[in-house]
Amino acid sequence: MTRIQDAVFGSKRFTAAVRALRRQAVLDEFPSIADDRAEREIPDWNFLLSHASALTGSSSERAQKTVLRIAASCLQDADAAYAHKIAASAILGRVGNHRSVELAVERDHIGADAIRHLPPLMQLEAIHARLSHTLPLSTGEDLAVNSFQDEFWHVAQRNDWVSVSAPTSAGKSRIVREWFLERLRNVDRFTGVYLAPTRALVEEVAAEFRAAAPEGTAVVAMPWDPDLERYARRVVVVTQERLHLIQQAHHPFVIDLLFIDEAQGLGSANRGVLLRQVLDRAVADHVAMQTMFASPLSSNPELLLSGHPDGSRAEALLSEAVTVNQNLLRVESVHRKPLERTVTLIHEGEPLPLGSFTLERRAPRVPMRLAFVARAMGGTGGGNVVYVNDAHNAEVVAQNIADTLPVVTGDDEVADLLELIRTAVHPKYALVDVLKHGVAFHYGNMPLMIRSEIERLFGQGKIQYLICTSTLLEGVNLPCRNIFMRNPQKGRGKPLSEADFWNLAGRAGRWGKEFQGNIVCVDTDDNELWPNLPLSRRRGELKLATERGLRDATPLLEYIRSGFVVTDQNNPSEALFSYLAARQASGHSVGNELTLVTDDDDRLELQKAITAETTDIEYPVDFIPRHSGIAPAAMSRLLDSFRADGLPPGDYALPLPEATNARDDLQAALVRIGATMTTAFGRPTASSMDDKRKWQLANLLVNWMSGMQLRSLIEQRAKRRDSLASAIREVMADIETVARFLAPKYLSCYQDVLAAYAAERGVQVTDARIDFPMMLELGVSRPSEVVLMSMGLSRTATVALAAYVTADDWTTDECLAWLTAQNLEGFDLPKLIQREVQEIRDSFARRTPARKRTH
Repeated sequence: MTRIQDAVFGSKRFTAAVRALRRQAVLDEFPSIADDRAEREIPDWNFLLSHASALTGSSSERAQKTVLRIAASCLQDADAAYAHKIAASAILGRVGNHRSVELAVERDHIGADAIRHLPPLMQLEAIHARLSHTLPLSTGEDLAVNSFQDEFWHVAQRNDWVSVSAPTSAGKSRIVREWFLERLRNVDRFTGVYLAPTRALVEEVAAEFRAAAPEGTAVVAMPWDPDLERYARRVVVVTQERLHLIQQAHHPFVIDLLFIDEAQGLGSANRGVLLRQVLDRAVADHVAMQTMFASPLSSNPELLLSGHPDGSRAEALLSEAVTVNQNLLRVESVHRKPLERTVTLIHEGEPLPLGSFTLERRAPRVPMRLAFVARAMGGTGGGNVVYVNDAHNAEVVAQNIADTLPVVTGDDEVADLLELIRTAVHPKYALVDVLKHGVAFHYGNMPLMIRSEIERLFGQGKIQYLICTSTLLEGVNLPCRNIFMRNPQKGRGKPLSEADFWNLAGRAGRWGKEFQGNIVCVDTDDNELWPNLPLSRRRGELKLATERGLRDATPLLEYIRSGFVVTDQNNPSEALFSYLAARQASGHSVGNELTLVTDDDDRLELQKAITAETTDIEYPVDFIPRHSGIAPAAMSRLLDSFRADGLPPGDYALPLPEATNARDDLQAALVRIGATMTTAFGRPTASSMDDKRKWQLANLLVNWMSGMQLRSLIEQRAKRRDSLASAIREVMADIETVARFLAPKYLSCYQDVLAAYAAERGVQVTDARIDFPMMLELGVSRPSEVVLMSMGLSRTATVALAAYVTADDWTTDECLAWLTAQNLEGFDLPKLIQREVQEIRDSFARRTPARKRTH
């Protein structure tokens, strides 16, 4: 096949024709670009399709891109003969790209009976191609797949550990979900865990499983769901933090199938260490577990298989599957012409000038330079995502674009979203203003219910421009037509890596939604904005945070020599030391890990420190693995601080949110944590009573756990701020970062260490059985509200319903019976909340009674 491919691409006529075809495809996509050429070239479809047909047997990325580009261009060419379009659809069928054929039918480029117009032998070939890209399921149905999905299925059938690397639009999520469902159908007892990197993705995936899972299957998305123990068949969709909580509460927690999405996260300093810890624990609990990893565009997926158990079968799958073509464009300014911009297409690593366009107005401010380019090129066709670096810029760019668009009226769904935003967030939230123009912004701290509805309306084209932050890099399924970016960063002052750039770019032109996608890089003539300016898609190298931290052990050793100094929550050395200490405290050797430290003296020093920190302690050793990411020394300092003050343990107890002095008591706990464990809640002040930041957080946490609505929390903060917009963003950020992550992490450790201190004094603390992590992460305190959220309701909907719920506790079935009996229209609820409740009722209506688990 290599010889044929070399011959095809060796033809100068062919490569020139493909270049011209691609150039025209981009110009057709962006009519605002004035073409530099005098005349449009007319494609020779006989020539192009015959060469594309010859390339269908090649699995190389270049060949697949070319095949798809020729076939898709032919299907979209209004002047192409119908016979040519039929041939193009047959070529797509041959390579398993059935969804692009279905898209062509949907857009009336060809008829649904296109195959009947082929000659008899080609009809037989098309039928054979369709069958060869079909998987028979145990339900008797056939699942249509592409070449990557077919290969994945067979690799999964013959292996215990699988690591997959494929482009973002290859269909990884769909085929993994189908594998879970097939495993579920064939057994009476099964636990599958789908590890997602963010809570937003957890809810999205859990909803998909609820809609598709066989009867009698529980779909669990949080550790506190009562169905976790009631059902024999269960799919658990959680983050690594939530899996860690489940593993601590249920030992052993036996998993039959574990899938880790966005597995490149194993290389990040904090998420990667916790991911490794929950993976180690899962293997220890059930060595026969099937384990799967998925990462986009990595060159070494086999790295993730390095920890597979002896005797298990492991295989890495690196796929070059191309289901949607993408165009990388550069937009640059023209000297002394402030309104003019030139556009260049990067074709096979080389710049190909296309033409120029004119902005409607000058762009004197930095956000406008991105906003006005996106508006000029994106037009009114929808599907435009604009990537910015933070929430503030998302709001500014959205407003800049909205100012160039007319107000859109008469859409009931947009009106329902506006009603929810005014009720749940604030009537003057900037999102209200821009939505009226078909524009929205989207960042990770926003309420999930609002984000989900924005995504849905964007997919329907009712929102034309969506301004996003790095949430897009965390697996959110948000297909689009165009992505615009300028000076892209991930974190303040950190340029987007090449791997992250292409992961982000993969959202442009998702399979079955578009034939191609466009990545538009703005102001690429400014080298300071684009230090990593890409030319062509390249695979990144996967790394493991644990290995990287040990191969270069200098920062870790400096942290040890500092006496485990109090740091913020992002210290990779504390996370790594905590992981090593947790392994040793759990009875496992760290010898294999320490072989990565090349210097003998450094290795010995590290081993001595680990041994000392896991043996010379005065609290239960199981605290160390239980509280991942917290150094044992930090727990010792906290215990010593209780002893030094010498007060009765009850004086340090964490308060229930309804307690009279809850804010004062919680502030005192945060101050003590700040002095002994972490500066994550703010730097210590001269006087703990003057620590305004910790008082602010204590007040927020108490109100959050009490079920206070987000709007009330914002209004409370806004009284002390000059800017309402800043208050909204700050409260949202504090809820996501502090209330739902940092506070559960450190306050649960505080509870345990306080219990150890109380045991020394021969007493019991009243807060020992209160589940503060649950109340903090969910933002509710009653068990009945927890059950509502475990069924899939958002906190926004749960808090709105709470006023009508008189039961303090109930089972899932009792909760469902109550929801079913209610007249939702009689409640004072926004329509979107009513719709969410109705969807939950419908999804649970077909479930059969729980099958009790037997142990």
